[in-house]
Amino acid sequence: MDRRAFFKLPLFGAIAAAGIAPTRAALVPPFFTYCVVAIGGQVSEIRDGRLVNTRWVATGTGFFYGRLSRPDPDLAKRQYDVYLVTAKHVLDEWKAQQAAGITKGQLLSELMVRVNPIDVTARATDVAITEFKDKDASWTNNPDGKDVSVIPVDIDALRKKAFGVTFFADDEMAADVSKLNNLKVSAGDGIFVLGFPMGIVGDWRNAVIIKSGVIARIEDMLLSRSDAFLIDALVFPGNSGGPVVLRPEITSIGGTPSQNRSYLIGMVVAYQPYIDVAVSQQTQHPRVTFEENSGLASVLPTDYIAAAIAADQKKHPPMLTPAPAPPRVEGTSPQPAPTPSEK
Repeated sequence: MDRRAFFKLPLFGAIAAAGIAPTRAALVPPFFTYCVVAIGGQVSEIRDGRLVNTRWVATGTGFFYGRLSRPDPDLAKRQYDVYLVTAKHVLDEWKAQQAAGITKGQLLSELMVRVNPIDVTARATDVAITEFKDKDASWTNNPDGKDVSVIPVDIDALRKKAFGVTFFADDEMAADVSKLNNLKVSAGDGIFVLGFPMGIVGDWRNAVIIKSGVIARIEDMLLSRSDAFLIDALVFPGNSGGPVVLRPEITSIGGTPSQNRSYLIGMVVAYQPYIDVAVSQQTQHPRVTFEENSGLASVLPTDYIAAAIAADQKKHPPMLTPAPAPPRVEGTSPQPAPTPSEK
């Protein structure tokens, strides 16, 4: 069977397999949170050659993203190549910590994601990425040097273990720069940032933290003068690699469009610092530098995710072998969600 066969999953099956039921309305489609995972690993403390403590540390955020591989007029028959997406610097920082850990009396595990079982009475579980990625796959960076990395994954392997996971389908749930222009998205439109700021993942469940904000500046990117756009939302270490979604609105100023659907529109890469310098009155030389979070953050559009996926598929060209719809896993879901037909 084709190595990518298990990555091509019908969208309806993806939502059903997460154990998700319909709901009437939500500003953030609840199943969006099932697309998001904390990225990190186990840190073991070693003293005098003995293991004294092990703890989970989240270093960033990632999300599952599905690239349409077989179009079909019937939404239920469309199939996708599924990838885990995050910021490249999240991976680089974990590797750097692994290299430096031994001198600090620490041993860091391989990179993992924390996912929730569908059973709401069960604890979140840490799963090594090597357990559900393709055996030959490796991380692929954006070919233009942008802060994006992707890896193809067998998301069905997680579903078979009764984890509640699904993905952003690029044709139905994501908007690239061209679509943002068509939607007439502009500064002031509302957004939500999904992720795990400061590594806060929850004691029992992998609980995604949703922060609200607005697009602060986007015109330069829409006119191809900038690679990224700015949002006015407080993000912190741990948010890196997290998705940014458009907030639907029911009202708008006369003559301007309202955004009536929620789309994945980008990925957080960094907050913009405000730097203040204290100067010596005697020498007029800088003495102390203060750095604060300005409340603005840089977001890369989904175009750079698509470019990284295209680069990966040049290395490993996929065969369009159909895969069966994954079976529905019985269980209760903490957050119901709409199906595409109810949008």
